[in-house]
Amino acid sequence: MHLTRNKSARQNGQVGDVIAKLIAGHASASLHLSLCPNWGAAEATLQRTRRIQRDFFLGFLAVFSLCSLLLNGALLFHLSHPSFWRDFKLSWLHPPPVRATDHVRGDSNAPVTIVEYADFQCPYCKQMHASLQTAVQEGRIRWVYRHFPLSSIHPLAFKEAEAAECAGTQGKFWEYADALFAAQARLDSTRALDRELVSLAEGINVDPAALKECLNSAKFAEIVKSQIREAEALQISGTPTIFVDSKRHEGSVSYNDLKVLLANHAT
Repeated sequence: MHLTRNKSARQNGQVGDVIAKLIAGHASASLHLSLCPNWGAAEATLQRTRRIQRDFFLGFLAVFSLCSLLLNGALLFHLSHPSFWRDFKLSWLHPPPVRATDHVRGDSNAPVTIVEYADFQCPYCKQMHASLQTAVQEGRIRWVYRHFPLSSIHPLAFKEAEAAECAGTQGKFWEYADALFAAQARLDSTRALDRELVSLAEGINVDPAALKECLNSAKFAEIVKSQIREAEALQISGTPTIFVDSKRHEGSVSYNDLKVLLANHAT
């Protein structure tokens, strides 16, 4: 009887184990079934994230490559055209229009107006002066002279500019300017300058005493300074600098080159 009960108990226990396993299996299957949809959504999200990351990387790579190409192109352009940006910036700077107080030489109806910023002590300005003189004589240009004495390297040029203005009060600005350039080699010291300024005045029938009095009064110093400021505002860095109908050209130009320049300008 006792054995029978034990056997029965064992059988009951085995049955219970089987039932428990069946229940656990059913629960596991149910859990698996309930998780499958969530797992699929997670996988889809992961794939979408990977695509976004891939697209971002490819986009970044494309932008980086484009920027690199543009920078390299800009660098090559700069190396082959080193003055392009400076010239482009300067091309927007134009001298003030011709004023009633300007010194103008040539036919007012000439096809081209040239505004020159020059220094009486500058040897390149002397060369340019001769070229512009010839162009005026042939009726090619109207020539406007403005002062830009470079006192740091030409200490006598400012006083020469004042002297030319003083001669201008007697109607002899251009004659005195011609004489200053012709005598440039002799004007090499302050002592020589004082003597020569009077001598040049006498040579072109300018009253030397009036010229000397005008110089001593510094009557035209502010006019010369204002034209210096004007040249600096135009970012002129050297003389001569001319504007052919507002188009800038730097440095001396021979007459033959000036004719080519004027012909190209006309077209």
